[in-house]
Amino acid sequence: MGTESILLVEDRLHVREAVARPYVEAGARVQALATCAEAIDFLTLYRPDWILVREEQANELLFWLRGHQDRVDVPVVLLPDLPLAA
Repeated sequence: MGTESILLVEDRLHVREAVARPYVEAGARVQALATCAEAIDFLTLYRPDWILVREEQANELLFWLRGHQDRVDVPVVLLPDLPLAA
């Protein structure tokens, strides 16, 4: 996984850090962002290998991806909106 580039979109900081940590420790490059607006800005410049996005935030990002043929084939994994302790 050393060369994997992952875009993580999660608005809760503690969840973003917890999800990113094992990927970073495995050698992946993780761009962890809080909002879809930030993710879209990132995606206009870079093409990650895959995207992890909070289920609650996915609609905006998926809509944007659908309109961009050079990004539409990037795999997207939805993070379920589970209640987590802070």
